[in-house]
Amino acid sequence: MRLLFVMNPSSGTNDPDGIIRSLQTSAAKAGIETRFLFTTGENDDVAIKDVVLSFSPDRIVAGGGDGTVQLVARNIIGLQIPMAILPLGSANGLATALGIPKRLEDAMQIIIEQKKTIPLDLLRLNDNHICIHLCDIGTNALLVKNYEEAGDKGMLGYARHLISSIRDSDLVQFEIRSDGKTHTKEGYMLVVANAHKYGTGVQISEGSVSDGMFEICNVQRIDLESAVKAGLTAINIFVDRKMFSDVIKAREAYIRISPAAHLQVDGEYIGEVTDLKVEIISSALNVIVPDEEQ
Repeated sequence: MRLLFVMNPSSGTNDPDGIIRSLQTSAAKAGIETRFLFTTGENDDVAIKDVVLSFSPDRIVAGGGDGTVQLVARNIIGLQIPMAILPLGSANGLATALGIPKRLEDAMQIIIEQKKTIPLDLLRLNDNHICIHLCDIGTNALLVKNYEEAGDKGMLGYARHLISSIRDSDLVQFEIRSDGKTHTKEGYMLVVANAHKYGTGVQISEGSVSDGMFEICNVQRIDLESAVKAGLTAINIFVDRKMFSDVIKAREAYIRISPAAHLQVDGEYIGEVTDLKVEIISSALNVIVPDEEQ
């Protein structure tokens, strides 16, 4: 077997050198040929396509957070090469939703030994962004913006900007057109989810990454007191399951936003938007999952 590891050396707070040594040891014991590609933020898409062509891997491993998984996924759409996930980011949203263990040895065992795959849907946003897990408009996107600008790492970094992001969020009007219907919503955050939970484990919906649908969840209010408590424990502003009770299932949607609001995609801040077009890409690729994945 040939494994291509696409690794983000700056993901999370882990020791990258120690992780690489551990992966090489595990692969060598299993008699597996490996190649490592380290992302730099420049020309990564080209680099992945080039090494896939030259190395012809049997499996591609995305080692990092959701941003790294998204990078790998968008470059192997339509290829018959399964993707595995090595969750090394701060939250690891898609890995959490798929039940992939965070412990390095356990994740590596699945990468090497597991044969089970499921088809993974992706989202296309405004014709030029791919989303593997979820995107949102409003409070959480502002939190991601503040986190990135401060150069923070890990969940404690998110906690630093928790309260200010909630206090600085505006009430936003959303007009959602989907399946011939128009829905008018008002809230502090709108979540477009390909998966059913956040990386912290908080449930968003009953959706699936393989059902050819996505969920649009309107968050009408965020309880500051609950958010503070969450920030001191799970470091998560989404503690109330009722926050995600206002849900629309769709295959495609067009969303108008007023006033312009912040957008983040898979943990990466994109900017302020007034319009968002969302389309499902059904069964875009296959992803390796544990047997107990639901």
